[in-house]
Amino acid sequence: MKRLRPLLGAAMLAACALGGVTACALPPDAPTVLASANGTGPGDAYVVYSPQQRDEVFALLGLASAGRELHVIDGRAFDVLRAVDPETKEAREVWFDISRFFNRS
Repeated sequence: MKRLRPLLGAAMLAACALGGVTACALPPDAPTVLASANGTGPGDAYVVYSPQQRDEVFALLGLASAGRELHVIDGRAFDVLRAVDPETKEAREVWFDISRFFNRS
């Protein structure tokens, strides 16, 4: 799966580019964040720098939100989004490392 991460990010960037600037409202770093991890747990969480970036990455996954929990592990804050795949109805958790912006003024 790790070999596919750069390809996934590149494919998403290409899809945005083909659709034109107005077709893709996502910043160019959202696909890069998505390609950098799997979001399966705290050790493989997507590292995001804002709530907006978290939401953009989640939108790229194409999942439906089914809830959210906050976890603090070893001083790092994580948003854990419960999600459902709309096609397969499979439930899963998606982990985001929000330490870069959580509880900051």
